[in-house]
Amino acid sequence: MARYLSKVAAALSMASLATASCQLGNQLSVSDPPPETKSELCVPQGEGSWTFAMDVNEIDVPTFNSGAQWAGDVRGNSFFIYDNACVLKGVYGPGNEGNDCGTPYVIEENFLPYVLTITSIDFDVGSPRFKFSYANGAYSIGENHCGCSDVSSGLEAEEACKCAFPLHGEPS
Repeated sequence: MARYLSKVAAALSMASLATASCQLGNQLSVSDPPPETKSELCVPQGEGSWTFAMDVNEIDVPTFNSGAQWAGDVRGNSFFIYDNACVLKGVYGPGNEGNDCGTPYVIEENFLPYVLTITSIDFDVGSPRFKFSYANGAYSIGENHCGCSDVSSGLEAEEACKCAFPLHGEPS
């Protein structure tokens, strides 16, 4: 029995290590940022209603090199958490942290009473999507007044997605 329990404990510890590798860290370097002005990312709301947002972008610059036709293609994606006044609280970029291991991504912060878990993502600039769970609620683009907007300009294709969530969870 002891041998079985030690194997189970070892397996559980390995599983927790695998999950921890998809933990996203806050990359916000400004201590007191101004409120977000892009309504495509955040709209001020009532007390306790925060916003989870995503920005995906792609810029394609012609290289005129048939051997490296995608050399001028640069893509990026980031997640943001805003408070009810649209003040940025967190910036997260899976590709920037070297842990782009796929979903689920987990965000744990002192300013969030619960863990935010991104359960599904599509970073396609043409039709980005995300789903996340927080406290006792599940949120996704296309539901709960969550949506994406095209904010492209010039050579850059860009989409901004946002979804409000109650900081202290859904009412029971």
